[in-house]
Amino acid sequence: MSKINIGIAGNPKNIEQYLPYVLNSSTFSLIGTFDSSNERNFENFYGLNTFTDFIKRTDAIIFCGEIHHNLFELISEGIKHSKHILLQKFPNFNGNQLLILQKLIKEADIKLFISDVFGTASEYTAARQYIIKPTHLSANILLPYRKQLTINAKQQHLSEILDMTLRSMNSRVSKVKVNRQYIFNEQPDVLKINILFENSCTADIIYNTFSQSSSQLFTLYQKGKIINVHLDSHKVEETRLDVQIENQLSFTPSENTILALNPKVEVFEKKILYFDAIQKDLLNFVDCITHRISPLVGIEELIDVANVLQQLQYSEYEEFV
Repeated sequence: MSKINIGIAGNPKNIEQYLPYVLNSSTFSLIGTFDSSNERNFENFYGLNTFTDFIKRTDAIIFCGEIHHNLFELISEGIKHSKHILLQKFPNFNGNQLLILQKLIKEADIKLFISDVFGTASEYTAARQYIIKPTHLSANILLPYRKQLTINAKQQHLSEILDMTLRSMNSRVSKVKVNRQYIFNEQPDVLKINILFENSCTADIIYNTFSQSSSQLFTLYQKGKIINVHLDSHKVEETRLDVQIENQLSFTPSENTILALNPKVEVFEKKILYFDAIQKDLLNFVDCITHRISPLVGIEELIDVANVLQQLQYSEYEEFV
């Protein structure tokens, strides 16, 4: 198999994070890097567009980091040139932009791969192996106020949380309700989100960006077990009811032997297979390109998340417990 000619776009710091993986890979051939965080790099020099020249020499492009000028236009340009795209972060695109990308992707027959989200992390991947048919999901996300996240960063992070929620329940969304708490800012400091799915399952998400501590806990409920996913402390636990049946002899000889049930709640820490997230995603990206398989998180998942975000934006204020 011939090597995949790949380019890396982003700010220099994020590009350096990916360079060792690409340079040491037997699958990729690095054709160059492009600082898409520097607006001056998009100026035409003697009638030539440097980014257009950059993408023409590639088979695929990695967009790493969060800071890009005109990211939607850059991705669109790459797809129009039939280049496969890997995005390190969830993009903050609206529904119309995603539908345009979906059309371009279909016409160009390329792969758009979303990498480095919580949903591809070791903890969430492990938890999905222990739960088959969840009936309810609870997410309690506490972000310390001292981090001072930008609006775009909050939406990007919330998109990742919603993506994990939607893929866990594996059903189309029926209804979304939201309770917004404005405490210290013009943007909501606390969101309480309730999602009803077409399979009658539910999800409750508390997204608190003004907490004194940091905690990111996912809890998946299924008949007979509960799975807790601690994204911040890298731990997965299973809670189940262990029923022990004991034979007890009766005091009256004429009575038959009876059975006594001794239910006991037990918590087990599950094994997690840890892996290098960037390396794993690059391998999966190669599989998507060479074997023509769909990415774990691609354009369809982006559209699903965008639809929920849109419902959150226009949903009326509702109280729920």
